[in-house]
Amino acid sequence: MTALRLALTLARLFAAQTLRRLAVTAALLALALLFLLIGLAGLLAALWLWLARVLDPISAALLIGGAGVIMAMLLVLIARNRRPAPGPFASSAADDLQEALKDQKASLAVWAPLIALALIGFFLGRKPKD
Repeated sequence: MTALRLALTLARLFAAQTLRRLAVTAALLALALLFLLIGLAGLLAALWLWLARVLDPISAALLIGGAGVIMAMLLVLIARNRRPAPGPFASSAADDLQEALKDQKASLAVWAPLIALALIGFFLGRKPKD
């Protein structure tokens, strides 16, 4: 049971790191969407101002819209090209779990074939459904 508990703890550690990485990526994508909406609003304002009258306020609206779109593109590129997170075995807690699992290796070497044989016996010994 100790090996199972160690494996579950390791799985929880890996899941927590994965969820943290997904949350950061989702936040960056949400921020990119916000800047994209700001950029589109600016470009629409620029188009409106240009259609209403062709004067100097259009350059300001185009500048705001273009900057928003460029910011959104940069954030999407950053979110897509983030370095992969270190594996679940990169922390000190995982190192401790691996050491404990190595200590349990002898008992796993005995129990693994027995469990495999029990599963094979269970599947071969079942009565077929009518």
